[in-house]
Amino acid sequence: MGQLRIIIPALGTIATAYGLTSAQANSYTQMALTLVGPLSYVVVAIWSLIANSRASIMAAAAKPVDANTPAPQIILPKEEAELAAKLPENVIVK
Repeated sequence: MGQLRIIIPALGTIATAYGLTSAQANSYTQMALTLVGPLSYVVVAIWSLIANSRASIMAAAAKPVDANTPAPQIILPKEEAELAAKLPENVIVK
């Protein structure tokens, strides 16, 4: 998923640089292609903020490695009780 966050802006930049001539597309298409590059950076920035949030990181850490391995026991401090309530049952507060 991290690689997609790198590739999306690159593809947006290529699409913006390549563009279309007015003979090939109407003004709406031209406007859309002009916005692809900058919008891709905004989407990737939001995606990164969500993916790197504390809740997302803890949810990923709480998952078992595979079907044969039990889920890890994660202990959070009392200050993070609200976060622990949103996570799987193997995340506890002490």
